[in-house]
Amino acid sequence: MIDISHYDKPLTISVVGKGGSGKTAITTLLAKSISKLYKFKMLLIDADPTHPHLSHMVNLVPKKSLEKLRTDVIDEILTKAKDFEKVAENIDLEVYNAITESKDFSLFSIGQPEGPGCFCPSNALLRKVISSISKDFDIVLIDCEAGLEQINRMVIESVDILLIVSDISIRSVETAAAIRDSAKKFTQYKKLGLILNRVKGNANLIKKKLKELKLPLLAEIPEDNVITEFELKGKPIIDVPDRSKSLLEVKTLAENLFSTIIIE
Repeated sequence: MIDISHYDKPLTISVVGKGGSGKTAITTLLAKSISKLYKFKMLLIDADPTHPHLSHMVNLVPKKSLEKLRTDVIDEILTKAKDFEKVAENIDLEVYNAITESKDFSLFSIGQPEGPGCFCPSNALLRKVISSISKDFDIVLIDCEAGLEQINRMVIESVDILLIVSDISIRSVETAAAIRDSAKKFTQYKKLGLILNRVKGNANLIKKKLKELKLPLLAEIPEDNVITEFELKGKPIIDVPDRSKSLLEVKTLAENLFSTIIIE
């Protein structure tokens, strides 16, 4: 039996990393693994405003994005002269209505900005949304924006488990170390570790670098022809077969993560 009662509900897992490291694919495989292994009520959040690909990878289309909700609120206040407080009171309800559900998990997306400018307003609202709606779930799994932005802006301040995805390049590992350093300042994580993705050949040089940087290695995900084929054909990664080497390793990762909170 899994007991997460000693965590403030929900247990929040954030997946971060350098752009192109494969964090969204790892998030998808982790969602698939957790949903098959356990009976948690799980919310996935696509928090990447530049490349919101999680919905395609999990084959679940959000009803409305957070960015669309934000612009609709501004429109109601400015053009329809609606009272700000009344509109604000309905935001949580609008967010709940925007969540899309499947039999295994639910999905909410930050979405892409509809106009020019930075993602600051959406990130600020996302932080509030994570706090307000996530309490109704056991697990919240967040696919974060690449890099340091959402950590430095404290969007995922209350994260419990921070998973940093890196490929087998030195630059990616150094980015992972920078993410770890920022997370120490701006989050309250209880567990942090690195997932080495698309591993092929001898990775001893990278592992040596990880030790130098004092980055704990949680999993090595191998180069996987099945994943490559799915990506080339544009097929949802959530549908990869059980024989996928990547899925098998991520399943083991999920078991290891939750083994620390198992009570017989």
